[in-house]
Amino acid sequence: MMRSILFNFFNMTKNKFVDSTHLDEIRLDPISHIHRENNPQFIASIARGLEILRCFSSTNQLLGNQEIAQLTNLPKPTVARITSTLVSLGYLKQLPNTTKYLLDIGVLALGYAALSNISARTQAHPFMEEMSRYAQAPVAMATRDRLSMIYLEVVDTDAKLTMRRPIGSTLPIHSTSMGRACLAAMEVKEREYLFDAIKKRNEDNWQTIKRNLERAVRDYQDYGYCLSIGDWAKDVNSVAVPLIHSKHGILVFNCGAPSYLLNQEKLENEIGPRLIHMVSNIGLTLNNM
Repeated sequence: MMRSILFNFFNMTKNKFVDSTHLDEIRLDPISHIHRENNPQFIASIARGLEILRCFSSTNQLLGNQEIAQLTNLPKPTVARITSTLVSLGYLKQLPNTTKYLLDIGVLALGYAALSNISARTQAHPFMEEMSRYAQAPVAMATRDRLSMIYLEVVDTDAKLTMRRPIGSTLPIHSTSMGRACLAAMEVKEREYLFDAIKKRNEDNWQTIKRNLERAVRDYQDYGYCLSIGDWAKDVNSVAVPLIHSKHGILVFNCGAPSYLLNQEKLENEIGPRLIHMVSNIGLTLNNM
């Protein structure tokens, strides 16, 4: 009974998502798309430059032209011209006396501007704070970026826990409760396209991944939430609920913690229903803005 509380809210919002399969085809494999794109509105040089910027991450903070060329499958002379341009524009910085680059402040300015446009963060924060205090665990909001979920907001009222991930960090879409909830909330056509993309990148363990994803879709249809029980990280459990919004697309909220704090029974019977209630209230607040 507890597992089905407030699920009607999600039945009313499931069909509001706009199909974006064509955009996903471009975004998931942009470099290959450059060579076959016949659309005169598609500017390949911009696509190459942005893909080069995407090579940099928390684990790849410092890269040279050769490494970037390997990551993007672009010719090294092309990479060299683009990195030189990006340095001139303030998006990359070249370390003195080296051929290595790192992201410069121009990227931060763009990222902050994008983040500030997501008004849902401000509206959701007090609800997330209340949920975090109740669960004594972090509560986060994320959205999809290709085959990852990217954190937009994180609230943790328990300073003793050290597992909180910062805003801007990413998680795999297929093994996390957030990613599974995002996939489950999509229209079937887009979800199947992303399933195929996940399969191509995880051939060896696709059958296990597929079973988990299919179960997540059923859980969302039956209960309104999705789970990850030690699937993303050993001894870490979480539950996630999606919010489908006309302006923001699919936003996903989760609550997760070490398994000794949040076991599966507690997630199913207590945290999951409360998270559904929280997301319902956030949705109503956003719709009244």
